[in-house]
Amino acid sequence: MSDVQLYLFEFDRNPKEAAQIAGQAAKRLETKELKLIALIESLGEYLNSDDTGIRSKTMAFVADVLSLTPPRVLSIQQRNLLCDFILSRISDDNAGIGSATKALHGLEDKGQWDQIRASTIMQVILDHTSPLSQYRQQSDRYQVLLLIDLLMAEYRDAVHDLHTSSSDFLPKFVAYFDGEKDPRNLMVVFSILKVVMTEWDISANAQELFDSAFNYFPITFRPPPDDPYGITAQDLKDRLRACIAATASFAPYAFPALLDKLDSTSLNTKRDVVHALRSCVENYGPRAVNLYSVTLWDALKFEILHAQEDDLIEGTLQVLSEISHQLAKSTSDVLITYLKPIAKECNEHLEDTPTKQSQAATQILKSIASSCPEASNFLLSTVLPHIFVLYQTSDTTAKRRGLVDTLVQLFRANVSVFGEWRSLGTSARLVDGEIPQPSAVSNGLLKYSTQTLETLTSGLAAMPVKEVSFRLTLLDALLQLTRVRELLVDDEIARVINLFNQIVLSEESYGRDEVKAAAINALLEIAHQKPQLIIDHSFPAFLGKLPDKDSEGPEKYVPVLEAFAKLGCEDKVFPTVVLRLKNKLNAAIQQNSSGTYICAILSALLFTFSRDSLKLDGHPKYCPYLEDLLIPLTKRICTDFQSDNQVDTVFYLLGRLHNVILRQQSSELQKTLSAETYRLFLGDSVTEGIPLRTDSVDSQSHRLIVTTYLLAAWRKDVPLPHDDSVVLPALTKLSSNEEISVGTKVAILQQISLIVNKFVPKSDLKRILDPILYEPLNIASGNINGSTIRIAFALFKALVLRSANEFEAIFTSLCSALSNPEHGRSVGHGFSTLLQPDEILTKENHCTISPIHRQRMFTVVVPAFNEGFRNADPAAKTNYLVALSGILRWLPYSFWEQDIQALSPLLLQTLDIAGEEDVKAGTIDTLATILAENPKAVEEHAGSLISRLLNNSSSKSNPPKVRAKALHCLSLIPTQVRRELVVPFRKQVVKRLTEALDDGKRVVRVEAVKCRSKWTNLDEAGDEDD
Repeated sequence: MSDVQLYLFEFDRNPKEAAQIAGQAAKRLETKELKLIALIESLGEYLNSDDTGIRSKTMAFVADVLSLTPPRVLSIQQRNLLCDFILSRISDDNAGIGSATKALHGLEDKGQWDQIRASTIMQVILDHTSPLSQYRQQSDRYQVLLLIDLLMAEYRDAVHDLHTSSSDFLPKFVAYFDGEKDPRNLMVVFSILKVVMTEWDISANAQELFDSAFNYFPITFRPPPDDPYGITAQDLKDRLRACIAATASFAPYAFPALLDKLDSTSLNTKRDVVHALRSCVENYGPRAVNLYSVTLWDALKFEILHAQEDDLIEGTLQVLSEISHQLAKSTSDVLITYLKPIAKECNEHLEDTPTKQSQAATQILKSIASSCPEASNFLLSTVLPHIFVLYQTSDTTAKRRGLVDTLVQLFRANVSVFGEWRSLGTSARLVDGEIPQPSAVSNGLLKYSTQTLETLTSGLAAMPVKEVSFRLTLLDALLQLTRVRELLVDDEIARVINLFNQIVLSEESYGRDEVKAAAINALLEIAHQKPQLIIDHSFPAFLGKLPDKDSEGPEKYVPVLEAFAKLGCEDKVFPTVVLRLKNKLNAAIQQNSSGTYICAILSALLFTFSRDSLKLDGHPKYCPYLEDLLIPLTKRICTDFQSDNQVDTVFYLLGRLHNVILRQQSSELQKTLSAETYRLFLGDSVTEGIPLRTDSVDSQSHRLIVTTYLLAAWRKDVPLPHDDSVVLPALTKLSSNEEISVGTKVAILQQISLIVNKFVPKSDLKRILDPILYEPLNIASGNINGSTIRIAFALFKALVLRSANEFEAIFTSLCSALSNPEHGRSVGHGFSTLLQPDEILTKENHCTISPIHRQRMFTVVVPAFNEGFRNADPAAKTNYLVALSGILRWLPYSFWEQDIQALSPLLLQTLDIAGEEDVKAGTIDTLATILAENPKAVEEHAGSLISRLLNNSSSKSNPPKVRAKALHCLSLIPTQVRRELVVPFRKQVVKRLTEALDDGKRVVRVEAVKCRSKWTNLDEAGDEDD
């Protein structure tokens, strides 16, 4: 059998086998075993068959062979021969048109055609296959479209010559695609038509060409599930919109047609119209847009003044703005003709402020004023005088507030056009092609700056403190006014700054102090624009309110410090803020101020250094703020500060300040500083080896808190000043000393965790840990007391985070200790600390955090807890429940999803434990997660769950947080658990909720109202069931 016979035999039965047969024929052509003439002659019988299907499959064989034939196998003459042969088939027989065009495509891949042949191919296709819709198979039409797309892309001149040589070509070409409906094909059709629309002279056929595309508007296509082609409705909309907006010749047809569609009741259609209008305005140019600008305004304003959807309003505003932007490219008269009716109507709506229409008018003004300098200046000249008149004559606060809000939006628009002090706006021009310069158009707001500033400052100063909303609007207006580039002089901006200073520093507190917070943020924004003015005017005012010694209470200086520290968030004033706070801290120490005041200043310093955007990584041999801040500050606090005031909090804040600065430094620099880990830059004679001197403890022990934060800051390759085999035993012994403070004990335990997690190599873990776990402490051998429990969990957490195998020995000991009648509950609580977020053991502090530590923890710990719970005495079971809850609350649901059935009964029993409010809160959160993710897991326990949640929501022994969480969890049950299981409890729940509705805490009452609403919604259906 010949290749074509085999191909025809396998075509329907096994397409892959048929393709292999075609590939074999192509291979034989390559090796010269098969002559091209012989191949064509072998097709004759089948191409002349009366069976259309056989003829079509035969052309498919030709297409497959040509597509699989390597380049350069066929000569130019052979390719021309094949091309003529295929074109003759297209002319004489339309069977297999898809395969025929695919074959032509394959031929082009083997070598480019000349222009004449490309023209011939296009002409044959249009003459003998029009209209394309006559072919029922989408795949056939798609192949034809791909060939035409190839001709338009690679042989554009040849096709264009057909258009210029014949007036009939374009109508025939456009009509060729009529009736196409397949999305995949339409994507190609729209691409083809766009080339014609944008590059050809279509003036004689503009409407015909426009209609060919607009007939598909709007696109309502919805892709089928699992569409293999991935074509979305948005893809089609984008291609169609590009066609509609392709040329200004469409303007007489596009604008009326689109505005007619705008009356549709479908919001999706309206959105498509708005998007299309914007594209048309962007592409048609000012001449075409000018003819329809007022018409467009009259139609589009309705969509804004009578708002339906926010995104539709935003899209419509963008169209109006783009019209203004385009008209600005023409003469000023053209733009003014468009803006006059807009300004007139907006002024009319502003007279009725505050209304929805006045708010819409404000949106319109802002959007158009943001488009270009000319539009901004015209609207300011026509709207601002009207606003000032309305403001002065108005006798209601609400109306004045609405008018000022309009000013705010106009100022924002002005900033976007003319720029801020530190950046240019959209009107910036390029000098010499690359240097941006301010707009050549002067800012029309200059004329009204003095009047505006006077009106706003006097309004804000005179407005009563209780008028929070209006004062916030006035404050925002002043802020935006100061932002406008080269509008106010420095003295005028300073006037605004002083007004904001007065609000922050002198104004009485009211409500949530929203105005004070807004004033602080405004000062921060001005610091971004004009940092020196803030330094000159705000800093003296703020520092004048800070005493050298706190003779008054914290309520006087804490708000000032908070505000001053926030100013440090601006890079330009950050160094000055740090310097002033450092000087104030030195003065406070010298004046023997209280520890509370010192802590407040340290907190302010820490806040300024803690923002994410601050870069403190310095030179490998130099650390910013080390020599001039950290070292002097540490010496002053440790040596000059009164010992009575050297409390844990002071050293905690000092340690965090060290940490946040030093942890960003390079290993090279840190290695030069590691010797000071315990000396704290105080010299060899002071604090040398504190952890080693465990026989006596003095006031210097507080300094170990700073040491902990230094250890946290060092990178893993930084050597410790003492051998860890010496330091760890000393620290464990020191942690048992009852004379040191709680904060110091916590810091010592954190040091133990840090050293084991970060500095002990894996190979040395056993050598370092054995003296602690076994002789002499015997933690792993059952020596359980308050001190050893804390040490065990410090080691346990360090090992868990690095997923070290050694943690299992500690776990075995701690798990057994859960049954200890004296210390079992303490051990249970200790497990909640293992996966709890930690301030010290973090990646930012260069600790070893294994990505699988939580998974491993779960697989080891939870099964052991289940087993231990079953075998434990009744008195010890509670300890296991506490431990289990402490682990689960920090694990994602996916970790324990497979174990829900076994864990649910244990979690429910946890809710019965008395005096464990934090444990209950964590358990309720876990149960809420189960209800949200897999409610079926607790359906068999529905009655028990509802009863326990009701008990916890009403028990006054539980804190408000637990009661509120219980109510929230209870409110999930009606919507998550099957109705037939829930309805029987409806009356009981609604009745019991009465007590929660009368709870003395608002947070509980709010949750109770929500919960009752969920349960009472079951009433109607429940009564029908009854």
